[in-house]
Amino acid sequence: MYLGKNGDISRIELKKLIDFLPYPIIVSENTDGESKYLFFNKNFTNKIGYDLSEIENRDELSRLFYPDEAYREKIIKEWNAKAELVKNNEKGFIKMKAKITCKSGEKKWYEIKASLVNDLNIVTFVNINSDMILQERLKKKNLNNDRMLSILGHDLRSPIANLISISSMGEQSEISQEEFIALMQIIKEESVEVLQLLDTTFNWAKLNFNTIQLKETLIDFKALINDVLKVYKSTYENKGIAVTVDIEKIGSIENDLEILTIIVRNLISNAIKFTSKNGLIAISAEENELIITDSGVGMTEEMVDSILDLNYSTRRGTDNEKGVGIGLQLALSLAEKINCRLVINSEVSKGTSVSILFDSEEN
Repeated sequence: MYLGKNGDISRIELKKLIDFLPYPIIVSENTDGESKYLFFNKNFTNKIGYDLSEIENRDELSRLFYPDEAYREKIIKEWNAKAELVKNNEKGFIKMKAKITCKSGEKKWYEIKASLVNDLNIVTFVNINSDMILQERLKKKNLNNDRMLSILGHDLRSPIANLISISSMGEQSEISQEEFIALMQIIKEESVEVLQLLDTTFNWAKLNFNTIQLKETLIDFKALINDVLKVYKSTYENKGIAVTVDIEKIGSIENDLEILTIIVRNLISNAIKFTSKNGLIAISAEENELIITDSGVGMTEEMVDSILDLNYSTRRGTDNEKGVGIGLQLALSLAEKINCRLVINSEVSKGTSVSILFDSEEN
């Protein structure tokens, strides 16, 4: 019998009561200093997956809940510290948040609350997974935004300072026509870099302040690609890069032309940047896919993962070109806005292929 002389209920009655409650619950009993599981309620088995017949003791459940040893040790240490405080105060309950591995292998956040009633230890699990995931996303987004602002602040100053310095040289010195032409070439290259950076900054700001308005139209991919290649013609020609375009297979797709142009411009710019002199860039297409492939330096799997995780910093190009730092991340975020996906395949020293996949149902 449980719960004292005046409120005795049997183990069967207690189990019925616990099974009625909407949360996963474990009930254990303290006997002679030992804790023994009495039962897991139906919601525990249905939602978390484990059954009492599978678990012999608390250590085994901890290993199942937290398969990563370091994380398990952290949780147990935190739990024991809270339990010690409750014991010293002789009242209260233990409450903490943890990411539990369910029997299915899925990891979910729960708020775990343990209360001691006479010799019974009742542990309740409240699913807070949606809230925790949202918090993690917001935290990650804020950290990413801070990092991007830092990159933009640094990268904007550098080319503008270079332009001022070059202009001062031309203004104050006696220079030959050859030197003047060389200076103008440098100014042109720096101006293109500043323009690209300002364009990227503007679109990144619009994206983060949620001011982008979608305007769908039938995309003329030939005109789009030609317009983008005109901007970078001198850049890829100076590196001796051959560019081929074969997009006849692309279907009729309606989308936002401005945003799609920004994405394509960033992808082509990256392809040029990381393709060595006399390399090749191929722009091809399938029915619902635009593919930009280069013969450049390529990336490791870890680098690709960090890009997809929006946690990648720029690196210098094959001709020591400076990068904006957020171009690919901007392209990934913009792609989501227009119901597209970017798929990146890359191999070190062999090149990179980035595909823009259009949702056929949406388009």
